[in-house]
Amino acid sequence: MPKAIKKRPVKHDISKGDLPSSYEHLKHYLDKNKQRSQLIIGAAVALIVIVSLIVIYQYYSQGQVSTLNYRAYNAFYGQTSAADTEKRLKASLADFQRSYNEEKSPVSLLYTAAAFIELGNIDEAEKTLIKFNDTFQTYDKLLPISYYRLFELYKAKGTADKALQTIQKLYALKTPIFKDLALFEWASLLTASGKTDEAKAKIAELEKDFPMSPYIMKSPGGTDNATKG
Repeated sequence: MPKAIKKRPVKHDISKGDLPSSYEHLKHYLDKNKQRSQLIIGAAVALIVIVSLIVIYQYYSQGQVSTLNYRAYNAFYGQTSAADTEKRLKASLADFQRSYNEEKSPVSLLYTAAAFIELGNIDEAEKTLIKFNDTFQTYDKLLPISYYRLFELYKAKGTADKALQTIQKLYALKTPIFKDLALFEWASLLTASGKTDEAKAKIAELEKDFPMSPYIMKSPGGTDNATKG
């Protein structure tokens, strides 16, 4: 029997345009799905515009924040030509507030509180420090400073209860920063309120946990009296 003749597949000559080009494929798809294609293209364009705006805004904001902070630092530390201290501090405060509104930085907020303190606006300083403590609870580098400044405000105002609560919160922080100072101030408050035995216990704790602390010799009655009772 004669062998069956196998048909060879016909090869298309690409050079003669037998196969449609990628452009033609795309054009055919777009024509066939015109409405859907317009939505896809529109969404892609919108996405590109949004991303571009975000990048531009972030770049602008960073530049704006840097400028505000630089100007605020100079004004706060008196590195400007302004002779009027109050005017200089108000300018510093305004820039730190604007900087914080642009970028929620703990540094800007803490300096805002410091500017309020320097201007004598204790109520606003207190509110700002409380806001800092609530907002940046995990920011160990500056949180002890905020608590201590708040403690100083309460101590200056004569609100011993709030001062004691604040210094106890400072001591309870995970960071070791200011723990010896907190014990010293805690003992001082107890001494001032007549609770000498409790004060001596805090000084004993200070000596035990922080034997190299400079606050030991400053403690009420000195080291010997603090431990002897």
